[in-house]
Amino acid sequence: MTIKNQEITRKLVEREVYACVSGMVEYILNKSYEDRESPFNWDDVENYYVSKCPECGDIGSITEEENEDGEIIYKCSYCETEFEEQPEYEPQEIFEWWIVSEWLADKLRKHKGVIINDGYNTIWGRTCTGQAILLDGVINEICSELEISELEILEE
Repeated sequence: MTIKNQEITRKLVEREVYACVSGMVEYILNKSYEDRESPFNWDDVENYYVSKCPECGDIGSITEEENEDGEIIYKCSYCETEFEEQPEYEPQEIFEWWIVSEWLADKLRKHKGVIINDGYNTIWGRTCTGQAILLDGVINEICSELEISELEILEE
């Protein structure tokens, strides 16, 4: 990552990621089994279960296609491996929970990011830890997909 790209990514994170709420979210999710009045529960968590390619491990890249014989096959759009049976859905491992902007949440959803919306806040379930958010692969993918005009907005 170039210094300029790292600076753009840093500005995006500063602008779109608001606060770490890991303790609060874990508490609410654990209590939601006992308390039906919880603001959210595991049923409200989007993209928690995802299909994972058994060959390359890519998340959410399995598509359903029809082969030349008219049979349904499953194909990883990342490594292009074909499967006769649909890979099982697996839970993503969440290490941290962060309140983020709705704009960033929409981008994360497209990358199979784990999201909770409690009606007031949009919360992202971060699937890695131990490094700055600006170094997360999903954040870098989002930044690389942005148009130049969107990058200029970040530099304001």
